[in-house]
Amino acid sequence: MTDGLVLLRRTLGDLEFIGRGGTAVVYGLPRLRADTLGVDSPQGLAYKEYTPKIRELAGPGLSPGLRAMVAVRDRLDPQQRSRWDQRVAWPVRLVVDQSGAATGIVMPLIPERFFQRITRRSGEVTSEPREAQMLFGDVETMRRIGIAPVPQEVRVELVARIAYAFALMHFADVAVGDISGRNLVYDPNPDRPGVMVYDVDSSRLIGSTSPFGSQPHTPRWEPPEVLAARRTRAPGGAAVLTAQSKATDVYKFALLCVRILDYGIGRAVNRDPARAAPVLRRMRGGRAADLLLASLSEDPAERPTMREWHEALRRGPGRDDGPAPARRAPRPVPAPPGDGDRLVDGMVIGDWVFRPDGWHRLGAHD
Repeated sequence: MTDGLVLLRRTLGDLEFIGRGGTAVVYGLPRLRADTLGVDSPQGLAYKEYTPKIRELAGPGLSPGLRAMVAVRDRLDPQQRSRWDQRVAWPVRLVVDQSGAATGIVMPLIPERFFQRITRRSGEVTSEPREAQMLFGDVETMRRIGIAPVPQEVRVELVARIAYAFALMHFADVAVGDISGRNLVYDPNPDRPGVMVYDVDSSRLIGSTSPFGSQPHTPRWEPPEVLAARRTRAPGGAAVLTAQSKATDVYKFALLCVRILDYGIGRAVNRDPARAAPVLRRMRGGRAADLLLASLSEDPAERPTMREWHEALRRGPGRDDGPAPARRAPRPVPAPPGDGDRLVDGMVIGDWVFRPDGWHRLGAHD
C-alpha cells in the first residue's frame, strides 16, 4: 500500500526515542519536516509504532482503518486543516512495512506551551504534558508539585476551547470516544488560553468501527447508558463495549466541564453539576448552564450537540475561537486554610510568577 498518505517505515529517517506505553513506542522524527507533509506543526513530528501484540489484535482492518483516519484531515480545506492542526494531534500519515502492513502513524508533537515543569516528592523536576486532569486537583496539591492556580475566568475559557476542538471533530464526523482528563492538554496563559486533543488514534469515524475494533471507556468517565448496561449484565457475562458516538462525547465533555469548574479534593470523579452550572451561568449566560444539565441526561437523544456548546461559549457573534478579551485582574486563588502560604508579588510556582495583576508565564527577564 503506497500513496500520498502512506509512508514506508524505512523512509522515516532517524528515530529518537520519546517514550513507551502499553500499546506503542513513540519516537521523534528529526529528519522529517512537517511542512513537507503540509502539516502545521512547527514543533515537529513523531512516529507512534504499535506493539506487535496490538497489531495482531487489531488484525487486517488496522491498515485501512488508520488510512481512513488520515484521510479525514486531508479532506479539510487549508484553513480548516490549520485550525485542526492547532487543536488536534491527529494522525497525518499511515506508516507501513515492506509488505504494506500498518506499523504505526506519524502525528504532530505536542507544542512546548502545553508542557509543565513538575516537582516530584524526591525533588526531581521533570517536564511533562499539562494534562486536563491537573485542573481537577485541589490548590494545595497542585501548588506542591509546581502548578500555579488557574482562576475560574481562565477555566471557563479553556472549557470553551475544548468545546471548539470537539466541535471541529464532530463536524468531520469523528466520534472521539475515549475522552478523559488524560487525552487533553492545556495552556493556562490568561492572555491566550489553549488546548489540544491528543492520543486520538482510537477515535471512530461515524459509520465505521475504530481501527482497533472497539473504543473502551476510561473508568469514571462512562456515560449512563454504559453503566445501565453493566448493571443488567448477567454474572460472568462479556464486558460491555457500547459503541461510542457524538452523544457519548457530549456527556464526557460535560463531565470535563464539571470537573474543571468544580475542582478540589475528591472532585476528579464528580458528576454533579450543582456547582459548575452557576459558574457557566454567571460567565457565559443561562444557555450554557442549561446545556450542561442537558448534556448529563441519561437519554442520549436529549443531549445537545457540540456545535450548540461552541455557540453558547464563544465570545460574540461570528467568532470561531478568537483571543480572549482584555482581561480583568484575576482573583487570586487562596491557599487552603492553615497552610500558611500567601500569594505575594514575585512568588514563583512552576512556569508562572505572581504579579499584582495576577499570574504571568515566566519570561527570559525573570
